[in-house]
Amino acid sequence: MAGGPTVPKTEAELLTGLPASNRPGAFPRNLLSPGERVLYETRPTFVGLYLGRTIVLALLLLFMLFISIELVTNPAGWFFVAVLLLLIVYYMEVWQRTAYALTDLRVARVSGLRRSDFLDAAYDQVQNLSLRPGLSGGIRFDATPPHAPGGVIAGRKYSKTINWRALPEPPVVYGYVQRAFALHEHQASQLRLRASLIARLHEDTLPCAYCGGLVDIKTVDFAAPKCPRCGAPLVEPTG
Repeated sequence: MAGGPTVPKTEAELLTGLPASNRPGAFPRNLLSPGERVLYETRPTFVGLYLGRTIVLALLLLFMLFISIELVTNPAGWFFVAVLLLLIVYYMEVWQRTAYALTDLRVARVSGLRRSDFLDAAYDQVQNLSLRPGLSGGIRFDATPPHAPGGVIAGRKYSKTINWRALPEPPVVYGYVQRAFALHEHQASQLRLRASLIARLHEDTLPCAYCGGLVDIKTVDFAAPKCPRCGAPLVEPTG
């Protein structure tokens, strides 16, 4: 999942390779957490998102142009023209409200007239990502829910799929997403290493229950164990 020729070491380095399909402001900012940063955002292509519907609408438009003379003499025909125009407006609105985003915390997709269809997954939830070819293709993210090791809830296997359909420049965006995941894994490994080093520094110490200072166990007089900072007796830590 973190493949690719290079692994960026910083977020700034990752952003130097932004795909040309990036559309600043495409993803609603009210769906972001405080301080969350967008690394890539875009909209799907209209034709790719509604390939079948686009063909049907185009054929109907041609048909209406072909019988335009009849429309003048048959007012009922305008009803079908109005329905066709409403369908076009509807699909255009849904398309404009569909957006994909990759942030420093997660991947997300939002769609629907009221943007009520929202899916997201944190980096650590995504178990696999794959490239889907074709005009309606894009990137598929297979994720597990939070707090469910192995994606199992009450004996039932669970997974969530986030599809970035009709994505502009799918191979380019796929490579960029791979580098973003590689950066996240690199940063997570650095944090784990730092925590491990700090833990090793403290493994020969005992916290004072009174002042909170760390006492080097090797310097403690076990006959009368006291904190060298506050002089309080040392007690066995609880919990």
